[in-house]
Amino acid sequence: MNNYNGAAVLAAIRAIQATSTATDAIECLARFSEPYGFSRIYLGQLVNPLSVPLKDILYLSNWPEELKARRKSRLAILHDPIALCAIRSKRPFSWAEAHAHATRIGRMVVDMVHDYGITAGMMFPMHALDSISGGVSLGGDRMPDLSRTQIAELEIVCQTAYYHLEDMMGPFPYQKLAELSPREAECVQFAAAGKSNWEIAHILGIREDSVKKTLQRASRKLDAVNRAHLVSSAIAHGQIFP
Repeated sequence: MNNYNGAAVLAAIRAIQATSTATDAIECLARFSEPYGFSRIYLGQLVNPLSVPLKDILYLSNWPEELKARRKSRLAILHDPIALCAIRSKRPFSWAEAHAHATRIGRMVVDMVHDYGITAGMMFPMHALDSISGGVSLGGDRMPDLSRTQIAELEIVCQTAYYHLEDMMGPFPYQKLAELSPREAECVQFAAAGKSNWEIAHILGIREDSVKKTLQRASRKLDAVNRAHLVSSAIAHGQIFP
């Protein structure tokens, strides 16, 4: 690392931040990613298209138009193992890692992408407290042998592109998330550890009914429909430790 030169990374960050259109930003990211072995980019928010209109979702890629249309029409994101892993993961991972956990329908979604020669890649999850989860997926016809430094370089440039585009194209109607209060986060953290309301109340020295109401407030803030959903949402948005 003594001879490391981050000039290319810095130049890419500056170039992306200077763009004023989504097309230019994606092109800058593509130029930076290509020497690493990636020619295809998917960048988007991980939102259920059944509950949010597609026009209100950040979704950009340089994939073939036919493939993009097929994925949208089949609501592939609901079954895509890469997208599902990105919701839970805080670190970059290879597509192969996600494929290992794919369902039968998930494997069909993967095969659809493979049909267009996009057979390997990496996903860089995006998680910020003030926005919903998203990711930047870089693909190609093979998985390059990348060093930890190269993965870190790709991650920081992908982050720059993602949040620049989210800022440029937003605000989105669902983008801002209310932060949990310290007490709410505390109760959700214990719920994540499998503690009952009675146990949480005993640990914190408060009434069981207070725990119940605190978890209900946290659920409303994160639009969670049940206890498991509340825990997973809090983890995905960095509100509690996984």
